[in-house]
Amino acid sequence: MYCEKCRHVIDSDRCPVCKSRKVRMSQPSDICFLTEQDYVSSEILEGLLRRNRIPFLKKDVMGAGLAMKVGPMLERTRFYVPFSRFSGAASLVSDLLMTSQA
Repeated sequence: MYCEKCRHVIDSDRCPVCKSRKVRMSQPSDICFLTEQDYVSSEILEGLLRRNRIPFLKKDVMGAGLAMKVGPMLERTRFYVPFSRFSGAASLVSDLLMTSQA
C-alpha cells in the first residue's frame, strides 16, 4: 500500500506515519519516501544510489538558509525513489546502516 499524503510504503489501510486514510495500492511510478539521513550519510547514500542506477529525489529538511546559519553538518536529507526501485534502494539503506553501526 502507498500513502498519498506522506509517500510512505505501508502495510495497512491507514498510514502509521501520518495517520492518513488516503492509501491505495502502490504503482510502479509512485515516488516513495525511502529514508532521512544526516549530512554525511546522505552523501554516501547518494553515491550508492547513483552507482546502482537508482533514480532518486532528495529534499533537504532545513533548507539552504537555515543550513547556512547552523552549518551544513546539522542538515538532514530525505530521499525518495520510484516504487519500482524501492526494494533495491531499501536494501542499500539497510546495508549502509549496518556498515555505519559496525
